[in-house]
Amino acid sequence: MKRKPEGFAKHVILELWEASHTNSALTVRKALREACRCGNLRLDKVLIHEFSPHGVSGVAIIAESHITIHTWPEYEFVAVDIYSSNSDADIDEVAKVIKSAFSPCHANQVKIKRGPGRPRGGAEEKSADNPG
Repeated sequence: MKRKPEGFAKHVILELWEASHTNSALTVRKALREACRCGNLRLDKVLIHEFSPHGVSGVAIIAESHITIHTWPEYEFVAVDIYSSNSDADIDEVAKVIKSAFSPCHANQVKIKRGPGRPRGGAEEKSADNPG
């Protein structure tokens, strides 16, 4: 069996604070679809769940794995998980599109290379920003 190269999968974790549209299922759906389109990901299906009294979770099932968005309107907070083994995927663009959809005052992004041959705890980059 041929092994994929070390760190063949990309994993990004985003946290967005003081975010807008956190109770909008439409925003979550549009963000997932647009992120896949702009990031060169092959979208299979988008699933959305609206919580009562508030909050939305969405998942984009992609050929290469998934993107999830979970919102907490009461805290103006959004948690995002982007995972793909597509070597042509532009994960930074995916993150940019999602950030843009929620217009956070503050964001934190952690990138992790995943896959065989990676050392444990393989966080590659941490960055905090003020997306203004």
